Amino acid sequence: MGLEEGTFYDLYVDEMLLDPSTDWRRLRPFLIRCSQLNKLTCIEKIVDLMLEKSYYISSLFDFAESLYYEGNSTASLLIYKKVSEGERYQHAERLAVCQYRIFKLSLGDDQQHNYELALVFEPFVKRLSESEQLDALKDLANLYLSLRLWDKSKELSTEMGRLARIQYEQKHKRTGKKVRATGPKKMLFGYILYSHVLLGTVADETGQYNEAFYHLEKYVDHSWIVESGEIAEKTKQQFLVWATANRLLYRVMTGETDLIDEYVNSLANNEDEILLGLFKVVKAALKYSYNIDHILERYHEMIQTQVNSQKKHGSYTSQLINDRFVIFLADIAEYYNNSFRPEIGIIFVLESLAISAKVNNDSYLVRNFCLFEKMRHVALHSQLDKYQGILREVELGI
Repeated sequence: MGLEEGTFYDLYVDEMLLDPSTDWRRLRPFLIRCSQLNKLTCIEKIVDLMLEKSYYISSLFDFAESLYYEGNSTASLLIYKKVSEGERYQHAERLAVCQYRIFKLSLGDDQQHNYELALVFEPFVKRLSESEQLDALKDLANLYLSLRLWDKSKELSTEMGRLARIQYEQKHKRTGKKVRATGPKKMLFGYILYSHVLLGTVADETGQYNEAFYHLEKYVDHSWIVESGEIAEKTKQQFLVWATANRLLYRVMTGETDLIDEYVNSLANNEDEILLGLFKVVKAALKYSYNIDHILERYHEMIQTQVNSQKKHGSYTSQLINDRFVIFLADIAEYYNNSFRPEIGIIFVLESLAISAKVNNDSYLVRNFCLFEKMRHVALHSQLDKYQGILREVELGI
């Protein structure tokens, strides 16, 4: 007939809804094919039908999990939401897992929306299994870090470290001997060390550098770690790499600006770290009136690529990158304005404004509007038009 595959699926759904003998053996293959064809309306109708019988909740949850691990986020998210609504046992671990998956799959560029997702999910963390709790705390701590909610990030990072230590001690009390790293890729000790990375980051962001150095020494010290083997050693090495760069960074941020080039060079072989390192370099340049023209020129292409793509880097979430990048562009604009080159600065203000509108952060918008007004006198007609366009977007909530 030359019709697109799945054309008559809606009719088939209606037929199944009327057939009382329809069971999971018949429904599961159909749901699999609907998910492959992205027939979300069909999936929703079938799931609603199944949830009329509570004994299907477990099967639907397992099916959502299989879709999730296969990378089908759209269909799995729909089912997680339905299962969450139909779960009668409000303290069930299954409900908590649904809420965790909904949280992760729903995160986007809008930081206000992300904050609301975090508020809904956070009460469910303690109902997750021990291993899931650690990942959930890590994800929440990173999100709150991107939202610049330092106290919340610190609270959750501390809790992640505490739980990881308890689990680590229990694990090695049971074994009574050294354990080689043949288990999961995510080592328990990694969560302990990473909690100190996050706590050091919060201390850095709030200007508490004695505390930042304290936490740095904590994730450098691996003398207590029982595990060895390839995975364990690779994990340890990652923390040592971060520590080397962060030690230089903290020294730069406390006034040793002669180390800026050494700091940047230490990141040169790790593209995922360079961008975040540049964010801090510009902060130091503003703080100490230090000339970094040669560094901005060196990484001009990378900065422009990030403006266009706004992609995530390595283990850093897109939320964290976008949050820092908005500030970074505004900082560059201020750097050029302070050095009497507003005609260059205004370019970066407009880029920062565009992303500020996208991530829905009022404080960033206000700062950029103020910066633009300082440089308006050098604005070209095309730049004024772009500015007005962004203003309209913000006013309309686009």
